[in-house]
Amino acid sequence: MPRSAPAARPPSPPPRRALQVALAVALAGLVVAILLVRLHAQAHAGVASFCAVNETVNCDKVAVSPYSVVLRLPVAVWGAIGYGLAVVFAAWALFGPRPHPRWPVGLLFALSAAAVAASVVLAFVSKVLIGAWCLLCIASWLCSAGLFAASLLACRPQGVLASLRDDLGAIRAAPRSSAGLAIAGVAGLSLLAAAYPRYWDKPPAPATPANAPAYLGPAVVVSYSDYECPYCARSHAEVRELLKRRPDLTLVKRHFPLDQSCNPLLKRPMHERACELARAAICAEAQGQLAPMDDALFENQKSRVDVEALAGQLGLDVPKFKACLGAPETAQRLAADIAAALQAGVKATPSFVVRGLTYSGEFPLAALPPPPPVPPPAPAP
Repeated sequence: MPRSAPAARPPSPPPRRALQVALAVALAGLVVAILLVRLHAQAHAGVASFCAVNETVNCDKVAVSPYSVVLRLPVAVWGAIGYGLAVVFAAWALFGPRPHPRWPVGLLFALSAAAVAASVVLAFVSKVLIGAWCLLCIASWLCSAGLFAASLLACRPQGVLASLRDDLGAIRAAPRSSAGLAIAGVAGLSLLAAAYPRYWDKPPAPATPANAPAYLGPAVVVSYSDYECPYCARSHAEVRELLKRRPDLTLVKRHFPLDQSCNPLLKRPMHERACELARAAICAEAQGQLAPMDDALFENQKSRVDVEALAGQLGLDVPKFKACLGAPETAQRLAADIAAALQAGVKATPSFVVRGLTYSGEFPLAALPPPPPVPPPAPAP
C-alpha cells in the first residue's frame, strides 16, 4: 500500500521571551509618549522643560515648532496611539484568545516598522528643519527601534512574510468584525482630532479696513510675561531690538507669573520663583529702574542670582528695595496685573494685548499699524 503523506505541522507559537520584551518596550514607549504630550502642552503655555538645555538640545523648541502637529493632533499623541496599539498586540499575542497560534505578531512587526520609518522622518525634521534635538523624542525613537527588533524576533521561525500572511488571512476570515473595528478606529480618531484643544493655534491678526489711513498713530502694546519662562526671555530680546527700529511703538510692561503662589490660574507648582521675580521688577520700577532690572531678570534665568544682589549690581537703594518686596502695595500691584491679564484672556506667556485682542507666543507685528512715513529730506538752502 502506498504510504500517506505526513500531515502538515501546525505553526509553532511565537517565542514568548521576544513578546515579553516587545510588551515591555511598548509600555516604555507609551510612557515616553504621554510625557511628550504633556511637554507639548506646557511648552505652548511657556513652561520650560528639563531638557531645554541650549539651542541644540531643546525639547521645548521642537515642541513649539510647526512640525509638532500632524493631521490636527500633536505628533506625541500619534505616538501614544501607536504605542498603545503595540501594547494591545503584544499582550494579545501573550495572553489573549487567538484566531491562529501566531496572531498578531505580523501586525506587530508592521506597526513597529511604521514607527521606525516615522522616527527616521522625525529625526530628519529635527536635524534639518528645526535645528534642535528633543531628548524625550530620542527616547521614543529608541523604543521604536527596540520594538522593531523584538517583533522581528517574535516572527521566528516562520518569518515576517508568513506571519503577515497568517494575520491578514485571519482578518479576511472575519470581515464583519474587522470592518467594525476599522470603522470604530477611524471614527474614534476623527472625534479625538475634533475635540482635542488646539492650544497651539495663534489668534488671527485683525483685518485692516481698505480705507484705513496708512498711519494710525502710536501703537500701544501691553506685554504680559514671566521671568522664568524661556520663551519670554527670547521674546524680550526680539522685542527690544524691534523697539529700536520702531520708536512709534509704546510697550507697557505687565506681569503674569506662572506661579501658583500668586496666580490663581495655576493649580500646581510650575515656576516657583516667578512671583518673587515679578515683585522685584515692580520694586525696581518704583525706583525708575524697570528697564535694566527687566533685562537683568531675563539674563538671570540660568545663573539665578538673588534679586537683592541684582538690585545692588544695578545701583538701586537696596534697603528700600528689600522693604518694597514685602510691601502690601507691591502685592496689590502684582495682583492687579494678574487680574487684568485674566480679564484679557491671557493663559500663557508671553502674551500681548493690541487693540483689545490678545496674542500668545510671537510678538503680533502684523496686528500693528505700519511705521510712520519717513519725511523727505529738507531742501538745501
